[in-house]
Amino acid sequence: MRILEGLWKREIGLLVVLSLAAAPAGAQAAPIFNGFYLALGGGIVGLEDAQVDYGGAFQGGSIRFDSGWAVSGAAGWRVLDLYRVEFEISHRHNDVWDVDPGFAGGGSVTATTYMVNGYFDFPTYSYAGIVPYVGLGLGRAQFTHEIDVGGAAFSRSSSHAFAYQAIGGLEFPIISRRMSATLEYRYLATTHPLFQDLGGFYYHSDYYSHTVFAGLRWGF
Repeated sequence: MRILEGLWKREIGLLVVLSLAAAPAGAQAAPIFNGFYLALGGGIVGLEDAQVDYGGAFQGGSIRFDSGWAVSGAAGWRVLDLYRVEFEISHRHNDVWDVDPGFAGGGSVTATTYMVNGYFDFPTYSYAGIVPYVGLGLGRAQFTHEIDVGGAAFSRSSSHAFAYQAIGGLEFPIISRRMSATLEYRYLATTHPLFQDLGGFYYHSDYYSHTVFAGLRWGF
């Protein structure tokens, strides 16, 4: 999993660098959308191992995950030539494949986030009109743990936490500068949410995810 996460980050970084350096001299590419836009996306999530912390009362452990899926929707507005702001809702789902200590780990972890994101679109010189961008987001994450250990339910619990994310991507105009395709990488992390296992004991668990999204935007 960690190798896959590293490859994702390197590939997205390389795409951004190539777009900034590309391009024969020509007219500077203008922002694709000048006002309001809507966006939809879907992607693959790599979730880092989560540490289970009972605060020293009991032995903790770790939870490992399969690669999962994500969907997102956003509404945004360009506030200045190269800056835009958006409100985004996304949902991520990962299945559990191992719990340590324990055996026959199963279940899933989901996270629904409500984020306010700010973006900077790089001015580039490209006849293709490709626009690299970076962004930062702050908001709230809502979690659900449905975790099994040894074939029995361990946790059926929900929680919430403060969330933050870093974003890097590329935008490609495809229809008269009113529609564009996007490819981006997002690193999402949160403070440590508090859950309750089925024995009635409380535990903290962390959340650090790496997501590659592909999406569409519509300008109005």
